[in-house]
Amino acid sequence: MNHPPLVSRPHGGVLELRLNRPERLNALTHELSGALLDALARAQADAAVRVILLTAEGRAFCAGKDRDDPPSPAFVDTLQQVAATMLTGSKPVVAAVQGWAVGAGFELALGADLIVAGHDARFKLPETQLGLPATGGVHMLLPRLVGTARAKGLLWLGRELDAGQAHQWGMVWELVEPSALQGRALALAQEIAQLTPEALSRVKRLIHDGLLPDVLQALEREAAP
Repeated sequence: MNHPPLVSRPHGGVLELRLNRPERLNALTHELSGALLDALARAQADAAVRVILLTAEGRAFCAGKDRDDPPSPAFVDTLQQVAATMLTGSKPVVAAVQGWAVGAGFELALGADLIVAGHDARFKLPETQLGLPATGGVHMLLPRLVGTARAKGLLWLGRELDAGQAHQWGMVWELVEPSALQGRALALAQEIAQLTPEALSRVKRLIHDGLLPDVLQALEREAAP
């Protein structure tokens, strides 16, 4: 059955963007990445949207790049634009992560401002062991979140990071039971949406002002051949 790879669902001032390829563990294709980039850009420009909620259908958040989708520089460029839009946009982004968040899926979650994770969430960055560069600005974002040594270990060794460890290391805002994940993430996004948009954007801008130049440069370097 054909279905759209990305579903948009408004919840008042919250716009939910749901990855919708559960049969492939929401692995990213160029089509899905492009749809996500377009939806994020529209949401950032829409005054009715105060918070963006990034979710996923099925038992995994995102298994990384779909291996059946032909690799291309355009795919990597789109991923970097997705990260840049999330990081530089004025709207808060909340991610709800269940099951696996691998490779580009892990990087996608890192681009959110707050992560709510189910106890079943698992994070992994296997790119270096596969001889590939990580993307999404992860080389700047991850050390700031978990520390330099932990970031190097995660990137070099490609080991699994469980939800409890991710929460302890400061990467995850809140841990919940898997059955409560979607409802709790939406409730958090709606709570944030009740705040003044100018205050939300100002806080995000002030926090990111010292971060963004380095991250944007990292995005460029990661995408370089």
